[in-house]
Amino acid sequence: MGMGKWVGRIGVVGMLGLMAPGCVSSSSDAQRQAVEQKRTYLLEAGLPAATVAQARFGAVKVRAFRALPPFNAASLVVKRANGETVLDFYNAWIAPPHDLARVQVTRYLERTGLFSAVHDTTSGTTVPLGLDGTVCEIFLDCRGERPEAVVTLRLALLDERSPDFTVLCAVEHTARADYDPTREGGIAHAFNSALTQALDALAQELAKRDL
Repeated sequence: MGMGKWVGRIGVVGMLGLMAPGCVSSSSDAQRQAVEQKRTYLLEAGLPAATVAQARFGAVKVRAFRALPPFNAASLVVKRANGETVLDFYNAWIAPPHDLARVQVTRYLERTGLFSAVHDTTSGTTVPLGLDGTVCEIFLDCRGERPEAVVTLRLALLDERSPDFTVLCAVEHTARADYDPTREGGIAHAFNSALTQALDALAQELAKRDL
């Protein structure tokens, strides 16, 4: 699926519903219509801004990611102009955002060439490095003049040879991208752009580190 595309059935057009849970009628017809109107999105990072000719680090195994509450919810998190933080029933991730981010980080790191090899956590291969990831924030920020997609991602490199998985280094970055409600697939495009910016910054920071 290309960047900016979204999946799911469309029943509404325009801006987000920005509705908190519990605002829909309890009738079966209303519930069915609400489900039909729900849109689901897939995170997809772009290509790395830069690659390296020779690997800086050894092989790495990407561990399970997590997300801090409330960003571990499937529903899109929205911060409103009045200061409220709500879950938007009508717009949601196709899977928990930390699981989506983990897949994209794995693919992104493979393309950078920073590591000699990038393995999934299910791989039985013994590697010197592990990678933990935390989605600290992922939300639509409607508090300013223009709505923005915000992604804060933290990556930690671990020593897989150590019994307590010593953290060798940790990097964190926040990225923002404008959301254009008139653009088809605008929500996905904004979050994909923010995720790519965050990964570009994190890759640059990792490239400066000596383990």
